[in-house]
Amino acid sequence: MKARMARKQRLLLSKTAKRCIAKYALKNPKVKPMATVEIRRERDQEVMSMISRMKGDVHSEIIKAIKSIFVSQSRDIIEAPGLMDMLRYYPDSMGKYSRASIMMLSAMAAGADYKDCILPAAAIQLFEDFALVHDDIEDGSLLRRGRKTIQTEYGTSRAINAGDMLHSAVEGLLYRVSKQKNGDAIYKKFREIGNITSIGQDKDIYYSGRNAIEATEEIYISIAADKTSAYSVYGPLQIGALIGGSGLVELQVLESIGLPAGIAFQINDDIKDVEGKVAGKGQYEDIRQGKATLIAINTYKNSGPGEREIMESIYSKKPSNKDESDINYILGLIEKTGSIGYARNIRKEYEKSAVNALLNSRDIIPENPYSEALMELIGTLYSE
Repeated sequence: MKARMARKQRLLLSKTAKRCIAKYALKNPKVKPMATVEIRRERDQEVMSMISRMKGDVHSEIIKAIKSIFVSQSRDIIEAPGLMDMLRYYPDSMGKYSRASIMMLSAMAAGADYKDCILPAAAIQLFEDFALVHDDIEDGSLLRRGRKTIQTEYGTSRAINAGDMLHSAVEGLLYRVSKQKNGDAIYKKFREIGNITSIGQDKDIYYSGRNAIEATEEIYISIAADKTSAYSVYGPLQIGALIGGSGLVELQVLESIGLPAGIAFQINDDIKDVEGKVAGKGQYEDIRQGKATLIAINTYKNSGPGEREIMESIYSKKPSNKDESDINYILGLIEKTGSIGYARNIRKEYEKSAVNALLNSRDIIPENPYSEALMELIGTLYSE
């Protein structure tokens, strides 16, 4: 049992499969390192092949769901020019599919059939695309996945309407999901996660700009738990488990792992932003948008009265009115207060919480190539 728990801990913390294999071989002298590498390589290839296939199948279902919007039983629908291109703008850019991958691996680890995973994976991926449409409008973002955001390309009014239409397509997919095995429970979990995410998004919007200085670390953690953990980690984990027929105990265990892992993921994302390492989006977006990140909260808390006043003034400005000197001033305060290091330490605490929750799961989480790949994928979410 101890050896199995130690192996699970290495899986969650490992940055690469190679490191995991090396440690496993050292702990198991009877296993030849090269043989272990070969077995692991075969398993990795099998899993990666399945994920690659899933992305193509999911994208096809998403496009079908979008096209179904135009189907009417009573009359033909004539749309304005460019509507279909606009609706496909985010889905066709095909993000990382990390949420769909987490859901898929969780389901397969629990014994689900591949075919039963595709519609739920399409729903969770299209939910991400729809949510990003509204999120980018709310934040005034200019870049998404390496190109102009949808409202920058098509205008805000049409983009809002497109987001609403994509949400309708999500509901169409969920209706089909509800007809699958265990479909009612899967549908209810989708709705629960969607509601929690929206509540978290509302808090994120409220505690931005002028109100950012009111945020505490507790508020930040609650936003990360609701907006990020539910939507990006434990929600997909639980939906996948339900597809595989898991019960309440398994769902609770997965939440205990995914909740701190998602918070660590959000903190890490915030760190990357202030270090200018976020790919596909503009640099220093959290500062421009006046987000109440853990870094910003700690910076404000540990700055002097005069520095706080200037920080309040900068955060109160609209994103478009913040210039380079404003960004540099905040970056200087962040460095002076050691807030990035502070955030890294807090991230490590949540990372350890996720690992401990995994270790405490004992025999509840099945051990197979899919669960191994799943734990490695979760580990990469907050890896630097």
